[in-house]
Amino acid sequence: MQQQLRRELLAKVGSVSAEIGLAVRGVDFDLQVDIGSEQTFRSASIIKVPLLAALFWLSESGGLDWQQTLSLRETDRTLGSGILRHLHTGLTVTLYDLAVLMIVLSDNTATNMIIDYVGVETVAGFLQELGLHRTTLQRKMYNFGAAEQGKENLCCAAEIADLLQQMAQGEIRASNGSVLVSRQGCEQMLQMMQAQFYRDLIPYLLPQEAKVANKTGEVSGHHHDCAVVWTPNRCYSLAVLTRGFEHRRVAAQFIADLSLTIYESLR
Repeated sequence: MQQQLRRELLAKVGSVSAEIGLAVRGVDFDLQVDIGSEQTFRSASIIKVPLLAALFWLSESGGLDWQQTLSLRETDRTLGSGILRHLHTGLTVTLYDLAVLMIVLSDNTATNMIIDYVGVETVAGFLQELGLHRTTLQRKMYNFGAAEQGKENLCCAAEIADLLQQMAQGEIRASNGSVLVSRQGCEQMLQMMQAQFYRDLIPYLLPQEAKVANKTGEVSGHHHDCAVVWTPNRCYSLAVLTRGFEHRRVAAQFIADLSLTIYESLR
């Protein structure tokens, strides 16, 4: 099954001129498929998944109170997706509210408020604990000045799929084996991702029976999605990163088609 699936996916990846990073991991069965999975891409909003995991790690280690409130400042507003930047200055939200907005609506203002609160260095430390070498958070969303200085948020398909595999298995562990996020935390993260608003990539062509917890990302010719997918009998994680599609709709159709191929093979 694994070799046949890999051949089908290689054919699809080879049919497009865009660069593709693809990783599939079995959650409750043995499966690993990698095609360009260690190639590094600009992460766009995919970085919000490891950032969310870092928040749960801080919460469970006593370094963060989900009910801590922050007030929306005029300087917090940033471009891109989300609703928070359109709401009134002084609005009070909890850290948990911000996490939900970051994942469900991919809210960049909420994300930046979280990064300001916990610090880039803290998140970087968590990623090192996980043993991630290609996935990095170096700046806030839409911080063009930092990007011009070479500070870019990056990821690769293998590391994102591995993280989601652990999440779906019920524990996120450090590279030394210690538990960083518990089963309860993993379940809460997946519930947030199941409420995802942007569903036109990995989930789009899947049958109604499928259950999907996903997070998309998009920036300057990069179109990504990552997910945990449940069939009636199996569960797997999937990360698809792309660079070089001329139109978003073409990228979305490509990712949706890859997703359906994987689902039908594994179902």
